[in-house]
Amino acid sequence: MSDLPSPSPAPERGGRGRRSAVLGLVVGLVALALALWGVPLAEVGQALRNARWEWLLLVALVFQWQQLMRAWRQTVILRAVRPRSRYRTNLSVLCVSFLAINTVPGRVGEVVRPLLLLQREQLPLGVGFALVFVERVLDLCATFAMLGLVAFVFPPPTHVFTLGPVEIDWLALARGAAATVLPAVLLGLALLVFWGERLLGLLAPLSSRGPAAWRRLSRLGLSFAGTFVQGLQAVRSPARLAAVTALTVVTWAVSIWMYPMAAHAFGIGPLLGYGEGVAVLAVSMLGGIAPAPPGQAGTYEAFVRGGLALHGIVGPGPTPQGISPSLDAAAVALALTMHWWIMLVQAASALYFLVVDRLDLGDLVRQARQALRDP
Repeated sequence: MSDLPSPSPAPERGGRGRRSAVLGLVVGLVALALALWGVPLAEVGQALRNARWEWLLLVALVFQWQQLMRAWRQTVILRAVRPRSRYRTNLSVLCVSFLAINTVPGRVGEVVRPLLLLQREQLPLGVGFALVFVERVLDLCATFAMLGLVAFVFPPPTHVFTLGPVEIDWLALARGAAATVLPAVLLGLALLVFWGERLLGLLAPLSSRGPAAWRRLSRLGLSFAGTFVQGLQAVRSPARLAAVTALTVVTWAVSIWMYPMAAHAFGIGPLLGYGEGVAVLAVSMLGGIAPAPPGQAGTYEAFVRGGLALHGIVGPGPTPQGISPSLDAAAVALALTMHWWIMLVQAASALYFLVVDRLDLGDLVRQARQALRDP
């Protein structure tokens, strides 16, 4: 390692990380304030106390089913490069890594899954990051597909809002985004999948030129990029791509039901059916793009309230089923519960695997260092 170039000063990197964390915290606090704006906390507390927990238990079961399906999808992707990859191992890796994503600032938790796959499956780090990349692309496509459903199939009654003298038709914007972003993302993925190796071949001569430190750094980067491209093999096979796509569609199609179930828990079930649930889930997933504290604290609540407001679930009026004192209170209670109840359920599953599998998180860092020394 002595011939590696000196890293950038640690304080600068730490400063960027702190600035990112502070920005996320500020955005989260502002978003939470907006989500709670004008709603008496006493009414929110009453809505939470009156909640019908049998519906929330169903929400927890659907979420656990979602984790099972996502682990199945992960297994299908990894078996393109590791045919004997076990479902049980992938479920453990997925649950623990999502706990890290929800608790570590700046999406640093995304690194945990490649590290766990290196430890548990001896997969190169590049393959693990390729898995994360493929899943994020698939889920981004699912988000914009749901946005397209909202725009073309389940349009909400309110779709124009005013900013000063300007009127914005968000439904038209959604249709444009669904029609442009989705093809662009798929095109970018196709370029990486089918031309990634050719691009690496063009860059390979760089690893034999220049100072020793540069040559070693180039070889390290090309080795990682090579395993990353290798990890994209899952989407080269039409059959495997079809299976992964089908698992993604089924996973999110069933997950939508969590929102109508939660609506029944707070007395607004008649106002939030499956079509409205598509909009709320799509809007909440879009909220994940914004800077936020760990676990989207604050931003999730704000975006869910926005999705509910699109369908008229806003204001001091009474709820149809009389469980919550007002529509506003029901909306805030639903957003808070869907966020923190789901996080509690997810954390419980992750802690189970941490204890049963005796995972040593410190060993993850040691193995990563070794992998970088000997790529």
